[in-house]
Amino acid sequence: LLTVPLLMIEFYLILAAIATVSGGIFWRLLVGTLVMLVPGYMGEAGMINSTVGFVIGMLGWAYILYEIFAGEASKVAASQAPAAVQKSYTLMKWTVSV
Repeated sequence: LLTVPLLMIEFYLILAAIATVSGGIFWRLLVGTLVMLVPGYMGEAGMINSTVGFVIGMLGWAYILYEIFAGEASKVAASQAPAAVQKSYTLMKWTVSV
């Protein structure tokens, strides 16, 4: 349950280490993480219909993917990061998506 939030924080920290990034990136990644995890947990625990929990969780995951592939986080990584950081960022984003 902690791996996804920690990975989203890692995306932010990597970018913050090499550039000035807005706190909005952190909060958008956190919101996406919560939208992904909370309904998924609720569906598995039987608090809500499991299909509804799955669909809402997938929307959160899609939002995270958008942010790291095409959103502000991706733009900062592409425009301000050195080659080694870009390589790490690319590896991390593909790890999240596959």
